[in-house]
This record gives sequence, structure tokens and C-alpha cells, in this order.
Amino acid sequence: MNGNQKLKISMGLLGNGIAKSRMAKLQNFLGKLQGIDIDYVLIDGASLKEFNCLDEIKQRITQGYYGLNITHPFKEQVLSIVDAPLVEEHRQIGSYNTLKFIDGQILGANTDYSGFIRGYRSKFPNTPPGKVLICGAGGVGRAIAFALTSLEASQICIYDLQHSKAENLCAALQNHGANCKAISRDSLEQTMLESDGLVNCTALGMYEYPGSAFPEKYIGTQRWAFDAVYTPLKTEFMFACEQHNLSCITGFDLWIYQGLDAFTLFTGVTVNDQDTVISTALSWLD
Repeated sequence: MNGNQKLKISMGLLGNGIAKSRMAKLQNFLGKLQGIDIDYVLIDGASLKEFNCLDEIKQRITQGYYGLNITHPFKEQVLSIVDAPLVEEHRQIGSYNTLKFIDGQILGANTDYSGFIRGYRSKFPNTPPGKVLICGAGGVGRAIAFALTSLEASQICIYDLQHSKAENLCAALQNHGANCKAISRDSLEQTMLESDGLVNCTALGMYEYPGSAFPEKYIGTQRWAFDAVYTPLKTEFMFACEQHNLSCITGFDLWIYQGLDAFTLFTGVTVNDQDTVISTALSWLD
């Protein structure tokens, strides 16, 4: 697709509790910058009666949609209907947050993976992650864990309320050469104290799910932290990390880079003036 070509395409974000998402505003803004007329909608499964994620995706395909972004809690569920990866490297992750519809096929990608790598390197261009503790082994947790593997984390520890999910993710990472272990609740605090980085990949901290996955009294010995949540921008976890002088990657950093990557995958157009996009998008968040 040529960046100067005027084209109208229908896309959307599908998830639960996404009323405050700014992804529609971002994608529409990027479209205007590139001369592409985008009709981007929010599809909030939590507000729809008898909602079924997979049925909704199929319905949007019949309506002529170009693609969909997928968010909590459907990133792993959509695996069953993806025909092939849009980016081969993303096949290993086991979850997709970007679906593109081409010639009757559903192609999947994970821009949480690529977006986190870009966000991390923008903050720490020459510093490896070290030992990292991840809370949450769902869709975004899988993407961030594989991204940390690519960033050469020395060890990745994973905690999830469903211990089997942490074990399954750990096994997948080990198959790709990662030094990884699943931990229990009993060892969470000690692992926090031993870690260089703390990563929240749970929904805790969102407007709909207040709280933090990490007890604050064990925050402070680490170097850096990341929170996948960006609504609100300053979660309870991020606030505590800043108070204890950790270097922070916010949910906004992931959000903006994964959104830029998704736009490029959808349209084939790379946005060049990213500094302007980032400063503009920051003004939308609270």
C-alpha cells in the first residue's frame, strides 16, 4: 500500500473492559498522518450480551474488516483460528494480539513482543535485563517473556495464580534456550529481592482491577520495572517503583510501540515521525 494512497479500511480492538482505550484514537491519527482513511472501533466483549470472541471475529471478517487488535483476555484464545503467523518469529509465542485478514485467511502477529523490545531498548539501549520476575503468564506475559529472552535476560522467573500456566510458559521458553523457572507464591518475595527487574503482566492496576501484583515492601532492591497496564498510566505498582527510584518502563511505552508496529503490519506503511506521534499520544492519557 502506498502511503499517499487514499483508502478506507475498517479495523478494531477486541477485548474486555476497553472503554477507556485510546487505541482507536491512535490508529485513526496514524491513518490521517499517512493519508489512509481508517474506521477503527472498540469491541468491548464485557458490554455485549452473549459475546463470543471467535464468533465476533468471524462476523467482522464477513463485514469486510481489514484486521483486528486483540487484547485481554483473548490473546491466547484466538490461536485456534489463526491460519498462519504474519511474522514467522511470532509463531513461538503462543498468543496473538494482531490479526490481519487476507484472501480468506486469518494471519496473526504479536506486537506486544516487538513493542516491548523497542520500549526496553529506548530506555536501556546498552543494558541487558538481568534476572527478571514476571507476574502473569497469560497472553501479554508470554509475549514479554519471549521478548526478554530475545533481550538476553540472564534468568526469567514466572509467577501466576495458576501455577500450571507459569510452568507451561517456562517449558516453552526453555525450548528456546531461556534460563527460566516457575515459582510459587511462597517464594515470590524472596525472588523479588533477588531480581534486577520486576514485570507486571497481570490486569492488576487497571481501572477495572485496582491493586498491585507486587508487595510494595519488597520493592527497592531492583534496577528497573515494567507494567503492561496503561489505563491509568501511573498504576499503584509504577508509583511504588518510582518512589523507590527504579527506572520504569510504563504501559504507555509498550502501548505506543505495539500500536505503531500494528499499524505497519496492517497497512505496510512505516511511520517516520515517531517523536511527534509519541508526544501527541502522551497528551491523550491520564
